[in-house]
Amino acid sequence: MLLVVCVVQFLLLIVQSRLWVTQEAAPQPGRVLRAYSATNREPYFAGQPGPWGELEYTRINIEPTDEFVLAEEAALGPTRWFFEGQSREQALALCRDLGLTEVQQSSLREAGSWTVAPDGVIVLPPGDLIMALAPEVRARLYAVLARSPRNNLHAWPFAYRQGGFADWFSNSGLSENSIALVKQVVYQRGVVLCVSDAPELCLRISDPAERQRLIKALARTSSLLMKVRVRPETDVKALTAYWGRGWHVKDIEPLLASLTKVPGSITLDVAHLLPPFARKRLNSYPTPLEPGQRAPDCYWTAWNFFRDPPDDRYFDDAVWRQELQQHCTLVEEPTFGDLVFLTRPDGVPIHCAVFIADDVVFTKNGANLRQPWKLSKMEDMLARYPEDYPLRIGIFRPQSPRH
Repeated sequence: MLLVVCVVQFLLLIVQSRLWVTQEAAPQPGRVLRAYSATNREPYFAGQPGPWGELEYTRINIEPTDEFVLAEEAALGPTRWFFEGQSREQALALCRDLGLTEVQQSSLREAGSWTVAPDGVIVLPPGDLIMALAPEVRARLYAVLARSPRNNLHAWPFAYRQGGFADWFSNSGLSENSIALVKQVVYQRGVVLCVSDAPELCLRISDPAERQRLIKALARTSSLLMKVRVRPETDVKALTAYWGRGWHVKDIEPLLASLTKVPGSITLDVAHLLPPFARKRLNSYPTPLEPGQRAPDCYWTAWNFFRDPPDDRYFDDAVWRQELQQHCTLVEEPTFGDLVFLTRPDGVPIHCAVFIADDVVFTKNGANLRQPWKLSKMEDMLARYPEDYPLRIGIFRPQSPRH
């Protein structure tokens, strides 16, 4: 009898233990997810409320493929500084005014690689001069060089969002010596960290694998993963009205409605709500160009946002300028699919993106292969285009997003 009683008690303890574990481990629908979203702790942070729904973000670094790195390395030639519209003496005087030391001015003056072009002068600066420029002098000089598209790596440097050098090169696999070289040439443009001297850096790194790691790390860019949280009480009609603009409402509404059936809540990547053109390209780099092809730029990208396949007429500035005048309306409050133009005070546009939601845009920065299509906070995009004067933002709404 005593043995039977002991066995029964042991079995009861096992059953109670299993019940206790099951009760403690059972998920609490909604509660944990709501708390997680409300804390705004990394890796996700919450967006501002609006007609776009309840948004959550996380920042990611994307970097190009090995094929891109090899192509980029092959395209890197010796460093050239093109001084548009200036003579040799004018260029030297400009360098003096920008803060080059006497030794640096002398080194540049004595460089035998000056070439007079019809529209300016070109010099191949000595490598030691490039590496020795003070950060503030480098920033001023490269800002001047960036005004000419012929200075490609100055107009479109490798750049990283504000947040620190360590974030840019973390887990890159680069040696301490290579990172020390990068620190010598990094400079700040506005609040963005920039590197324009990849050719000189590559000359100073003998290991081919290390050079490729350097280019891959330099080409990293910060993008956003953007999600909308859907709860059982979410207004599906309102979300559909916002995200369905310009394409298949019939596909969005059933998808969002199905998510309201999930206990608690669930997030949906905003990529699923973008039109096919943007969805296919998000967080990717352009493919290498065939002979005669033009590189996709911000205007081609923005005007093709609702088009699939894209219309290459938008490589022509005259085409999209005419459409902007005839078929778009200037608005105060942006909504999904609106065109966001950055212009100089005289009205000359320097960039165009597509408004998504909150303060996020879909953007392709520059007509070069090292810039991917991505989602970006408006402030990060503005920081990518620092100027000597305040930029203006114009929001334009096409009469029809399919036009």
